[in-house]
Amino acid sequence: MVISEWVSYGFVFLITIFVNSVENRIDEIPNVSGKDIIVTGALNAGGFITTEKKAQLSGLRIETDPGEEGFLGYNDKGISIVQPDTEVRIVLFGWWLDEVITFGFTSKDNCSQTPADINQADFTIQTEKRVVIRYSFEKSDHYYKVCMKQKPRESKTGDVIEMPYSFVDDVRTYISTDIPPRIYYFPMALQISIITVLLVLSGLFSGLNLGLMALSPQELTLISKSGSPQERIYAETILPIRKSGNLLLCSLLIGNVMVNSAISILFDDLTSGYVALIVSSAGIVIFGEIFPQSLCVKKGLAVGARTIWITRFFMVLTFPLAYPISRILDCVLGDEVVSYDRKRLMELIKLSTRNEDGLAEELKIAVGAMEISDKTVADVMTKMNDVFMLSSDTVLNTKTVAEILRMGYTRIPIFENDRNNIVSLLFVKDLALLDPDDNFTIKTVCGYHEHALRFVYEDTPLRVMLEEFKKGEYHLAMVQRIVERPDHDPVSEVVGVVTLEDIVEEILQAEIVDETDAIMDNVHRTKRRRAREDFTHFLVTNENSNFQISMQLQFVTIQWLTGNVKAFGEKYINRSVLEKIIRQNVRKVEFSQLNNDGSKIILPRHKIYNKKQPSDKMVLILEGRMVVTIGQTEMNFEAGSWHFFGLEILDKIIQMIESGKNENTGAGTDSEKKITFTPDFSVTIQDDCTYLEITAQTYLLAYKTTLLSRESKSNEPIQNFGSKDDISTLEKVTVEPITEESPLLMSNGGCTIESLESEQKSPGNDALSSVRFVSPKKVPPLALSDAESDTEPLNQ
Repeated sequence: MVISEWVSYGFVFLITIFVNSVENRIDEIPNVSGKDIIVTGALNAGGFITTEKKAQLSGLRIETDPGEEGFLGYNDKGISIVQPDTEVRIVLFGWWLDEVITFGFTSKDNCSQTPADINQADFTIQTEKRVVIRYSFEKSDHYYKVCMKQKPRESKTGDVIEMPYSFVDDVRTYISTDIPPRIYYFPMALQISIITVLLVLSGLFSGLNLGLMALSPQELTLISKSGSPQERIYAETILPIRKSGNLLLCSLLIGNVMVNSAISILFDDLTSGYVALIVSSAGIVIFGEIFPQSLCVKKGLAVGARTIWITRFFMVLTFPLAYPISRILDCVLGDEVVSYDRKRLMELIKLSTRNEDGLAEELKIAVGAMEISDKTVADVMTKMNDVFMLSSDTVLNTKTVAEILRMGYTRIPIFENDRNNIVSLLFVKDLALLDPDDNFTIKTVCGYHEHALRFVYEDTPLRVMLEEFKKGEYHLAMVQRIVERPDHDPVSEVVGVVTLEDIVEEILQAEIVDETDAIMDNVHRTKRRRAREDFTHFLVTNENSNFQISMQLQFVTIQWLTGNVKAFGEKYINRSVLEKIIRQNVRKVEFSQLNNDGSKIILPRHKIYNKKQPSDKMVLILEGRMVVTIGQTEMNFEAGSWHFFGLEILDKIIQMIESGKNENTGAGTDSEKKITFTPDFSVTIQDDCTYLEITAQTYLLAYKTTLLSRESKSNEPIQNFGSKDDISTLEKVTVEPITEESPLLMSNGGCTIESLESEQKSPGNDALSSVRFVSPKKVPPLALSDAESDTEPLNQ
């Protein structure tokens, strides 16, 4: 008995401990619904304790399949928002949800009305803690709340008790079909305006990135110096920021990325999904890339200059990020240097000629000037078969001189025996004062003048040849080439002639066809079709010259020159040569142009001498008057017939002739420096005037012709002023400026003219028909003081 009682007590004690542990476990479950969880326990007939469990709902989640619409998000209270009349998947969370057999949703504050119930058979998933169902909500202005019904219970008497709906009043389980108005980052109008501005900035950055970066600092400098006035302003505006190339590039790119990102974000806020992607991409590509870049390719200079302040602003704005990156690029890539070599520049000019019709000829000249470095003398020379040459034995009679003049060449190669044996050059100007009746041979004339004959090789670069011609020593050279001979030393063979005109034609990219050319193209040897004019009258006769003086005036002029000017005496100049000088160098000026006020127009050709400007000519007034301006006060005096200017040049020439000095060589070349004097007065023609104008070169040619003529007639060397080298010395003389004590004018007393019939003379050359000539008498030059005392100042 005692033992059985102790066993009974122990069993009761164990049951008590088990019940307490169950109660403690239930107390640990959180109270989600805000109500106490009721767990009742009792011992049944078998001695076991039974408990009553109540389902608890802690929350829900709305889910939709990809591509489906239904769940719209949450409102500001965290309540789920669904699309009305759209089936969605609802996931319910809680405890002991496996006890629930029915779920319902109501917009009321109780479960008396539920539009539709979802039974356990319609549950997609049901576990103790999770239930998944599908449901479609009707449009309602109130929140939908959850109602759930648990399994029936069995009473103590064994009856089945149906459980009522349990109303869950927890905001975390509410569902709303009321779609709230969309909230944007900015008001709709402002946000659209911001997107528009950002699209413009995106296009600006994209266009400037292409337009400005395509213009190198060298190109901008070129435009600032050679462009139009507006382009120069644009280039000078852009150049300072363009010099910081990497900094400008980084600023534009960073700004472009920031703007494009902002556009995408704002478009996504306005729309959603694919619409935002398509609209933002289309806007950026069309308005931010394609259109602005196509515009800035053609108008980048103008756009960059007009938006320079925006560029500077973003350079400052992005400076903290852009500057370090630009410095790294400068260190890694180095400075930006774009250079054009000669070949690239030539190709650039050639491409420009296709689009510039008006500048095509000028651009061709520029290309030709640059291409001469790649060409040699052989490319432009005139071949020997086309060269007009003369034999050294040719007699310079009237027929020969006429033929020479018809050809129109100023320098003619002279050969001896063989055309490849070029021995000298004949200058046509050497024939100006020769008498064809003297029948000089070319060898005699060339031997006297001895013009320098230059030879160059056919592989000589044109640039080198041009530099030689620019020195002025010669403008024609014979072209040679080396001919290899078996078992013999190489020899030089003359293959052509190159002149300064050939190089100029190559630069101009066109043939210079003048009135005397027989061949229009050195390369294709195109013959000139039209007949050449006859130019023999220029040197052989003066019958067709534009102005002729009468025989009486010519005779008086000869008498005056030989009697009053030592240099024109028989000792130095033959009378026949002097006659040619007078016939060929008489000028006549007639005033036929008047200003609006009736005063005469003074043309440049009416100015005989300019003060302080060197001159190489001597002038003798034959008819009419000239105005002389003298001194610092610029007093004007009239100079009439038989006044002579430039006597200083002749005095210096005669002094050198008589002294017989020999100081230089190479007489008669194109490099001869003219003998000049610098007057301290000015002479101007202001009325009809006839005068004789003789240059120092003309006088020297006359003197050499006289010597040549005398030598040929006497067949003995003429004693002259040393040799032909002395002529070179004379031609390089420069007379110092005359002073107030220097002879200025020669008076009109060179010869005495008395009237036979009447003292009244008719105008013009007819006045000389009724005069007789008395032996000339020497009249001393009129000094400046005499001129001032014997003449009256003109009214200015």
